[in-house]
Amino acid sequence: MEKIAYIVIGGAIGVVLTVILQTVHITMPEGVVMQDTAAVTASADMTMSQAEMAAMHQHPPLAVSQDAPVPTVTYLVFPDPMGGYNVQILTRNFQFTPANINRDPQDNEGHAHIYINDVKYARIYSDWFNPPASALLPGESQVKVTLNANNHSEWSVDDIPISSTVSVVVPE
Repeated sequence: MEKIAYIVIGGAIGVVLTVILQTVHITMPEGVVMQDTAAVTASADMTMSQAEMAAMHQHPPLAVSQDAPVPTVTYLVFPDPMGGYNVQILTRNFQFTPANINRDPQDNEGHAHIYINDVKYARIYSDWFNPPASALLPGESQVKVTLNANNHSEWSVDDIPISSTVSVVVPE
């Protein structure tokens, strides 16, 4: 019960800090460091093989409706005591709708994609994800979360995908 209380309190503190601060730099337990670099970013530095792989699964950006509030995303990454990492995805003006996957887009709903070093790692249907420890190698990794419509297009503003990129440093 005490562990659950710590998790709830830690999550609440994380939400408050993320909402208040535009850029978050936290030294995590066991030497893991994360740096949130932007709430809306576009990635351009990809190797040819990564670019070819991404093109196979590329969906055109989908502009947020002018009638809808602009969604935002940020997230926290921290080690899971049982193994791997916990990723808490924090959104505004966005709803995860896993039952609507592969259907027509609806304003401000869908799912997320997570990328590790510009390679798509997983599709995410809720605000929590638990990748294994092997997902992040020792050293610095760029982890990006994008907000995607039901048809997998990335929600965007002015053709810039709505995403958040965090630099995670795992001790060697």
